[in-house]
Formats: sequence, structure tokens, C-alpha cells
Amino acid sequence: MLSGILVLPTQAAADEAAAREPAEVYRQVCAHCHAPDKAVGPEITMAFPEAAHESWRAYIETTVRHGRAAMPSFRPAKISDAELKALSAALARGELAEDDGGEE
Repeated sequence: MLSGILVLPTQAAADEAAAREPAEVYRQVCAHCHAPDKAVGPEITMAFPEAAHESWRAYIETTVRHGRAAMPSFRPAKISDAELKALSAALARGELAEDDGGEE
């Protein structure tokens, strides 16, 4: 009999439950440099052809985690794996093209 065993949710499940929407991650983390009115980093919100989605997503995820040139790296504590995956998909599809990081 296995009475008294406490089963806790995994960290991945907790991360997914607390994940911010891609637009929110973009506003809180990316728009400071990548919004069109900032001109610090390159524009990243333009849609890519569907055939390039997988490559663009991989590039975004690698760049966010490891940095590149002036772009710093962001650890999972700043952008969770679930948030990064959703963000890269939204960026590849161009879903955030109108989101300039401004207040609503």
C-alpha cells in the first residue's frame, strides 16, 4: 500500500501553467530593443514564409538562450522554455508585427 505519498507537479508543468502569452513576453523583454521606434536591435516581428518557420524559430531560440553580438542571453528564469517556444512560433508567423511594445 502506498498511502502517504505526495505527488508534486513537475517544474515543466508549473512553468507551462505560469507561462506568459507571447505578446506579453515581447512587450516585457524584447520590445525594449526590437520595437520599430527603438532602433537598437533589428526588427523581429515580420512574418516569414511558412517554409522558413522552423529555421527562424530555431535561430530565435538559440539567440535568446546564448546571445549574439550585442544581444544578451536570457536564462529560463527570465523567459521559460514554454514561453520561448510560443514566442518563437508567434514571431515566425508574424503575429506580433503590430505589437510595438506600447502601452494599451
